[in-house]
Amino acid sequence: MPSFDFQKHAKEVNAAHDELHAAFALVANRNDEDDPRTKRWRTAINAFRAALARAYPEALRQVADGQSPASELSTNMMLDFIEADPVFYRSGYLKEKVLRQLKKRKFSEKEAERLRRSILAVVLHTGGRREFLYYCRAAPQVASDAFRRNLETLERSDDAGVRLRANWVLAGLQGRWLDLKRAARVAPARRRFGPYSARRNRLNTTTIRTPLALATSIR
Repeated sequence: MPSFDFQKHAKEVNAAHDELHAAFALVANRNDEDDPRTKRWRTAINAFRAALARAYPEALRQVADGQSPASELSTNMMLDFIEADPVFYRSGYLKEKVLRQLKKRKFSEKEAERLRRSILAVVLHTGGRREFLYYCRAAPQVASDAFRRNLETLERSDDAGVRLRANWVLAGLQGRWLDLKRAARVAPARRRFGPYSARRNRLNTTTIRTPLALATSIR
């Protein structure tokens, strides 16, 4: 178990972020230091920055801030972060950096299984995540017959989002990078994946033509 409580700190960041937005919505004059609404807003800014500074262990914080490259992180630290999967302001950008680095690592079987479980959890339980394509790209590093079978089972799910995400990871296992890039292409608004983004950003929810997708006519 990781010693750092990622989820606890993620909740603190999200609560501070909500307060920041709520306080700003009431500000009449941001330059009026005597206005209680302005004081509340400025206090919220400081609280949010403090929560964000506490959101990562020091080594990860330095990578998030651009002070250190992800290559200096230990494999265990990166897997702890990916397994915890905290969701808060800009956490997706750090996951992209970490997943790009994990794609280059050699794993023990125990480490490979940790990443496989994390990828399956993302396929099962997430909606619109900007970093999902990076999970697809990291998947070939931990490919196994059992992992592929689990994904093929999920590709038959009753949940359209799960089917789509499983399909894309399977395409990643096949090295279908151009197909993935085309399938993930969206309108110039923020890039997201899954049913949530389909409602907002006209996501091209393209099923990549894997052998199983052809056999089962996944929509």
